[in-house]
Amino acid sequence: MKAKVFRPHIDDVERLSYGKGAKKQRGTGSRYHCHRLNQEERRLYEHAKVSRFLTVKWNGYRKERKGSPLQNIWRQRCDALATLAVCVEKRSSEDTVVIDFSTLRVCDDAPFVAMIVSNVLKAKYPDLHELVVDDGVSSPVNWEESKTRPIWAINERLITIPCARDVAKSLASDVVNESSHFILHAFQHERIDSEDTTTCHTSKHIDGKGTIISFDNSIDEGIDWDDI
Repeated sequence: MKAKVFRPHIDDVERLSYGKGAKKQRGTGSRYHCHRLNQEERRLYEHAKVSRFLTVKWNGYRKERKGSPLQNIWRQRCDALATLAVCVEKRSSEDTVVIDFSTLRVCDDAPFVAMIVSNVLKAKYPDLHELVVDDGVSSPVNWEESKTRPIWAINERLITIPCARDVAKSLASDVVNESSHFILHAFQHERIDSEDTTTCHTSKHIDGKGTIISFDNSIDEGIDWDDI
């Protein structure tokens, strides 16, 4: 049976960006997570809609809001559109490309991580392949949370790639283009096992070394991140 996942309506995302409440999907926003954009943030947000990835200075943190409205609203938009949330964080010496897989809302994102690593990083940016930092994707997806909670209540599932400024935007664009080939519905199914508990059809994740393993900790010899 196909699982119905919580997703915000794009109209509600736009309302949140102006500091208004959601109307079509209750729970989309939260008073504890800032979403209202200022003029400069809106300029960057509108640009991101065209480029399909966000660009911010550092992590977009705004002191007076005690958070990053721009990052938060971008993640909401990507959730509404069922796409990766890709962001280029501009730093003093080098930039960082941050890819959040949580907005896909799938029960197993390992195949999509593998596609980005294999078809983008290793194929087009082999020097950066070794610099990938796993920041959450090695742990199994909490499928119940991913199905039912708004995105602000779900942990990010990130990989980050430090790179030179003249490379960052092209890398982000290539990641977005590759993600257009993702087929999500095959990873949004659930089944009822013999003990009447809901489980995900897929059952593998990437361990800390990049090896895809099953949830019973048996190693899948057929797939290794180093061999992708």
